[in-house]
Amino acid sequence: MRPLDFLGRIKVKLGLVILLAVATAFALNEYGRSLGVLPWARMGVAAVLSLGMVQLIGRGMTRPLREMAAAAQTIAKGRCDMRVTATSRDEVGELARAFNAMAADLAEVDRQRRELVANVSHELRTPIAGLQAVLENLVDGVSAPDPATLGTALTQTERLGRLVVQLLDLSRLDSGVRPIEPEPVELGPLCAQAVREAGLAREEVRLSSSVPAGLGVRADPALLAQVLANLLDNAVRHSPPGGLVRLDAAARGDGVRLGVIDAGPGIPAPERPRVFERFSRLDAARAADAGGTGLGLAIVREIVELHGGSVRVAETTSGCHMVVDLPGRTTIMGDVPLKGERSGAVPATGEVQAAGAARLAGDIKVAEAFRPAGDVQVAGAAWPAGDAQVDGMGKRGGGARSAGSTASGAWSVAGADAGAGTAGGTLTGTVAGPGAGVRAGEPSGAGEETGRARQDAGRSAPSGAVVPGEGRTPPGFGPPGYVPPPLLPRPDLPPTPRWLLPVAAAVGLLAAIALPDAAPGLGIVAVAVAAGAAVLPAARHRLTPWTVAFGLLAYGLVSIVLFRDAQWLAGPALLAGFGLAALAVSGAGEGWGAVVRGGLSVVLAVVPLPWFLGAPLKTSGRRRNLAAMVAALCIAVVLLLVFGVLFASADAVFASFAANLLTAPDWVEYLPGRLVLFGMFAALVAAATLVALRPRVERAGPATRRRVSRVLWTIPLAALDLLFAAFVVVQITTLFGGNRRVMETAGLTYAEYARSGFFELVTVSVFVLGLVALAIAVVAPSGRERALMAALLGVLCALTLVILASALHRLDLYIDAYGLSRLRAAVGATIWWLAAVFALVLAAGGLRLARRSAAWLPRTVVLVTGLSILAFAVWNPDLRVAESQLGVRGSLRVDVGYLLDLSADAVPAIDRMPARDCLLSGMPSVRRLAGGPDGWSGWNLARRHARDLLAARPPIAPLPACGKEIRSPGT
Repeated sequence: MRPLDFLGRIKVKLGLVILLAVATAFALNEYGRSLGVLPWARMGVAAVLSLGMVQLIGRGMTRPLREMAAAAQTIAKGRCDMRVTATSRDEVGELARAFNAMAADLAEVDRQRRELVANVSHELRTPIAGLQAVLENLVDGVSAPDPATLGTALTQTERLGRLVVQLLDLSRLDSGVRPIEPEPVELGPLCAQAVREAGLAREEVRLSSSVPAGLGVRADPALLAQVLANLLDNAVRHSPPGGLVRLDAAARGDGVRLGVIDAGPGIPAPERPRVFERFSRLDAARAADAGGTGLGLAIVREIVELHGGSVRVAETTSGCHMVVDLPGRTTIMGDVPLKGERSGAVPATGEVQAAGAARLAGDIKVAEAFRPAGDVQVAGAAWPAGDAQVDGMGKRGGGARSAGSTASGAWSVAGADAGAGTAGGTLTGTVAGPGAGVRAGEPSGAGEETGRARQDAGRSAPSGAVVPGEGRTPPGFGPPGYVPPPLLPRPDLPPTPRWLLPVAAAVGLLAAIALPDAAPGLGIVAVAVAAGAAVLPAARHRLTPWTVAFGLLAYGLVSIVLFRDAQWLAGPALLAGFGLAALAVSGAGEGWGAVVRGGLSVVLAVVPLPWFLGAPLKTSGRRRNLAAMVAALCIAVVLLLVFGVLFASADAVFASFAANLLTAPDWVEYLPGRLVLFGMFAALVAAATLVALRPRVERAGPATRRRVSRVLWTIPLAALDLLFAAFVVVQITTLFGGNRRVMETAGLTYAEYARSGFFELVTVSVFVLGLVALAIAVVAPSGRERALMAALLGVLCALTLVILASALHRLDLYIDAYGLSRLRAAVGATIWWLAAVFALVLAAGGLRLARRSAAWLPRTVVLVTGLSILAFAVWNPDLRVAESQLGVRGSLRVDVGYLLDLSADAVPAIDRMPARDCLLSGMPSVRRLAGGPDGWSGWNLARRHARDLLAARPPIAPLPACGKEIRSPGT
């Protein structure tokens, strides 16, 4: 039980609980004092009930804490699948939601760890197995150490190196060890360079680049080059021979959009979210043998998100279209060479130059790496410093020496997915060290800076950059203190329709015009129809056979005010109609709890209405400057009051004029009531619309069913069945044995015997319903136990039907002796309703025993209840009471005091009585009819028929003693 979930502070909830406990204890103590109960008894009962209420409400408030304790123990054992129910919006609810998020993150981390271990093991196994086979063949003499065999071994080694380097890249990007240092970068030269390098992988694939002149972006040049290289390499590898790969760049708002389009097989829409996961391969075309490791797009996503951008797979008719959106668009004027690119002549073959992640044929271009190393490592393969050389075929040979390896700060080359394993054996690396950008033969200390200008240690990092060595701090985390939720936090609400405010105002205006100063009648039906028409556009998606039946039955119950004048019948019918309408709008009902929540959904939706209607009201207020207008009116009223009082005090004529002006007209007296009706019905329409727009959620109730010992429930149910059977046997012998049998056994008349028990028997039937519901909700039988419990409960329900028949028979006997009354009529209708419910329970039990669904039972019981109320109103109980009084008691023994309280529904029967003048003149309902015809909003069929009868035969004023002549002594 969580009635205080809408509050946002736990201390406010605790205060309300204490206040309710004190109020309960005080009320019980005062009530006990008025009854003369002893003080110690009053205090004891008040203490028990107050503690029970606190326990009931407090249990719901502290349930998330108990669940978190159990979930934390489960997580400590290695299971992260438990979650906590978080429905409240206070600090405990915030803690529960944070706990759920933490558990989900832990589960995701554990899943990624398991997948990473499995994927890395799989990726390492293939090249290691191939390399092992080649080496074993060389050792065993099966293969000669010729260039082809050594080339195979080198290929497997390079594949291992790429995998390890890319794993290190991802690790550094995740942990923030590799910072981004953004600067203005011209995209034209960078894209052209990336296209030239990607074209070396497959000569049969054409590449093109289209970049507007001067378009630039603030980004890390080396990381952006790696993004382009990975995307283009992926597109080139999956393009058919003769296909075209296009790299486009364009301005988009305050940023730029990069697009890589190929003519390959494309990516299916369901698989697109997975392509940026690590080791993601969608089909055989993306197998490891195609040259990729499944990490290139994962690196792209990490780099793009580091820059605050996004990457996705766009819709296209053919091929694949990768889209990268980056913020920070800049405009670069003139021919500005890219950072890291030396102006002048192209370096000779074999030169080592730090120029991002790019390469030329036969050249080795090296960008910054992420770690110091003792040796120069190219594409993940460590080569000793000194005469290590690489020619255009990927073999060691004569050429330029990779100098600088002995200088302070060693070098490391880390290949990207796009720069390794391409045609000609050309390798792309990334070099890190104090002398990054050193040309071959230069000492490390004299190298030219070809990357980004590094910042001094004492300077602060630019906005959005990550400080080296500190890692990335996820947004939303940091040293700021905890901010508690507001007292009334904003709930999760759907968008407010623009038409809601005027439509709700129109329904409220209709209610304010039609309902005041009018008897229940056509006005209520008109307002109900208008409210239903207003909510229907939002509730069209809820139209099902169940909701249509609920809606039609709701209008049937509301229409009772059109043909019945009995207020004691119209009030419950209107309440039942409102509940059925709420159930229809909410679409709930798959369970008893859902039926209750659905019936109360519109009332509960009134609480979040200020937030639901706040957005359109604020928009309307800003559009019309309502705040300034209201402030101006308030100032004007204050000024008029101040100066008006002064002028009235100074001049008597002005005072008289002001008094006449301020005299309120007659209609002002009724204005507050009409405003209340306007606001109430407008709010109900808005609340019903909110319920209709919210998604239907059938919350599963708590798991209360438990496996218990068969003896624990078999013996009590069997004993109860025997008791009911014995009572039924006695009823058969007494009720059908006649008056003589009753007088011989009980010493009572037959009517007195019948009167003494039908209320108790109805109570027994209600208790049996509760017992059946408790047994089904608590006990979870299995196997043969299901049949045994179904048999015991079925026998109990069948015997209860016999008891209900006995109660109805007793009631009929009493009515035959003393006549019908409203209470007896209501009890008879209740007995028939209980019998129908028991029949439904028996049918549902049979279906459940046959393992068929009985989910229809709650909604069917609701429909039967509504139909019972409607049938009872159609039966016209007030008319039947009057006819029964005349038929049973006779014209001289009718109970005048009772008949005078009947409504206009009984006028046709009373009009036929000899004492009609006496009765009709004294009935308050008839006196109200003498006030003239009702307006259109108060039109009612029963009152109109009564007026017609009274107009045909007006009652004569009764004599003072006419009531005494025919009044019977009480019964």
